[in-house]
Amino acid sequence: MGFLSILKGAFAELFRNPILFLPKMISVTIWLLPYLYLLQQAKFDMASATLSQGTLLATGAILLMSPLWVVIDSMYPVLVEQQRRKKRLDFRKALDHVLGRFVKIFGLFLIVLVGSTLLTLPFIALVAYGMVFLDVCLAAVGMAGIAAVIIAGGIALYFTPTSLILERIGIMDSFGTGLKMAQQNFGLVFWLTLASFFFLALAFLLEDSFGQLGVIGFVLGRYAGGIITVYTYVVNPTAYIDVRKRR
Repeated sequence: MGFLSILKGAFAELFRNPILFLPKMISVTIWLLPYLYLLQQAKFDMASATLSQGTLLATGAILLMSPLWVVIDSMYPVLVEQQRRKKRLDFRKALDHVLGRFVKIFGLFLIVLVGSTLLTLPFIALVAYGMVFLDVCLAAVGMAGIAAVIIAGGIALYFTPTSLILERIGIMDSFGTGLKMAQQNFGLVFWLTLASFFFLALAFLLEDSFGQLGVIGFVLGRYAGGIITVYTYVVNPTAYIDVRKRR
């Protein structure tokens, strides 16, 4: 399958099985109240130029709930593989599969989070320095550096989480497997990564646009963004399974 075939195949899969949206919609629903509370507290803090206890508590609650978010999102590669192999979906088995590998999956999530933060920090500092001292060139270099790290990391790690979820391998092996598959299929992975960033940016823009309409708009935006995000979650394992088949 080529780039466009994978995009079409993922869309067709969601059209045939709209129930695939269910896990992400549950995830969005769970996070609505904490995010709504954080949104209201952030507005209050901006108006009063303070950092309230409510903001800290809401942020802490969201961070503590992050493992649940990782579990739900990690079900998608398993669900796509189920559909490919058995032509049916079993959400309970997908959940059990992810829970059985949760320590490794969450460990990978933390490694990527910390690594990406450390790599982008110098460029974030450049952007901040440029904004404070009104140095447009320095800020532009910082923004370009952040973009380069994100795109390069996205390409190199495109198949890493999916390989860890679907294969019986460890965290370090998943980095090697994902990188090797990305190198062998660089053109495909490059365009899939850009497509993923495009759809995720679109989801963010929808959420932000709807959010301007108030609480109801914020809720609608979260669900609209979730729907688009699910598409990227189906595209990735669709490509992975196809590439693995041809290895």
